Amino acid sequence: MAALENGELGPLLSPGTLRGLEDECVTDVKAQTRAALLRVLQEDEEHWGSLEDQHSSLAQDVCELLEEHTERAPRISQEFGERMAHCCLGGLAEFLQSFQQRVERFHENPGVREMLPDTYISKTIALVNCGPPLRALAERLARVGPPESEPAREASASALDHVTRLCHRVVADLLFQELQPHFNKLMRRKWLSSPEALDGIVGTLGAQALALRRMQDEPYQALVAELHRRALVEYVRPLLRGRLRCSSARTRSRVAGRLREDAAQLQRLFRRLESQALWLDAVVPHLAEVLQLEDTPSIQVEVGVLVRDYPDIRRKHVAALLDIRGLHNTAARQEILAVARDLELSEEGALSPPRDRAFFADIPVPRPSFCLSFPLFLGRLPLSRLARPSLACLPRPRPPSLVRPRARR
Repeated sequence: MAALENGELGPLLSPGTLRGLEDECVTDVKAQTRAALLRVLQEDEEHWGSLEDQHSSLAQDVCELLEEHTERAPRISQEFGERMAHCCLGGLAEFLQSFQQRVERFHENPGVREMLPDTYISKTIALVNCGPPLRALAERLARVGPPESEPAREASASALDHVTRLCHRVVADLLFQELQPHFNKLMRRKWLSSPEALDGIVGTLGAQALALRRMQDEPYQALVAELHRRALVEYVRPLLRGRLRCSSARTRSRVAGRLREDAAQLQRLFRRLESQALWLDAVVPHLAEVLQLEDTPSIQVEVGVLVRDYPDIRRKHVAALLDIRGLHNTAARQEILAVARDLELSEEGALSPPRDRAFFADIPVPRPSFCLSFPLFLGRLPLSRLARPSLACLPRPRPPSLVRPRARR
């Protein structure tokens, strides 16, 4: 009897039997969780189109469903815990791909656009807020699961990234529809003497700050950074499109001063919104400096700094800026544009900045004048020997008319 008490019992089930039972359990859990996840998604989706602002428990329900299995499985064995984590991560990836598709359909539904903007933004924020807890769950399951869990983790992250980008774009588009009338007032005569346009921009964005702050921190930071970038792009766009022309040093000084004041006000706004996109703060002050500086070497230095800090700027943007400041001296223009050209050439083959660091790439400028270089002769002496460079800028030639002239009677 003592020997029986002190001895150790072997496993009651053979390894093959135990493996078969584990396989059956994993198969059952996979089927059960798939059906349960689909059910909670359908139930939550029914409220997306509602005009009432209802709290969504989708992310919480998904986490509870999966964690019920992943927390108990390791008590049997570490290997079984890994297999269960891998199974649940696969189910989560499948669920998130379905979630992505339904979010896309929601935003494509014309009826959704009939919602009040505040309601639509609130619904969109609720969808974005599902992302962080579900992303954290996918990361936990991938750490516990075997190495072959990585593709499912990547698929989960990809679906959540797509949902977040889509919802951010929807929110930004709604806000900038409201902001556009204020941006249309920029860079006009009244803008020089009245803060009305910028006050409208700052007031509109500030009024939405409380609603946007309901978004979880990680997607909120990404959204505010994009709003910051887009607001500065929309501010600079009418400037580089030539809405203003500075015919004197006094006008250039007034415009540059106004640009600096607006830049400081926008910087204060986005500090309050906790934007981390500090790289945007210098763009408008740099443009103001290029407008106000008088000597060519100083302008060259400032253009060099601008091209270094914003590598997607091109010579056409610099040329537009020189047009605004009324710099038509050919030699001076060539010296300044050469700085941009040299830096462009030195960066050929380099990767373009990531989408969230693009700035001037989103600002088209009018086409430059069509230039032809040709010899003109004054008597027998080419004009190219009298002045450099021998470049004449002409308007683009119109295509020949296809209408035949009427015959005279």
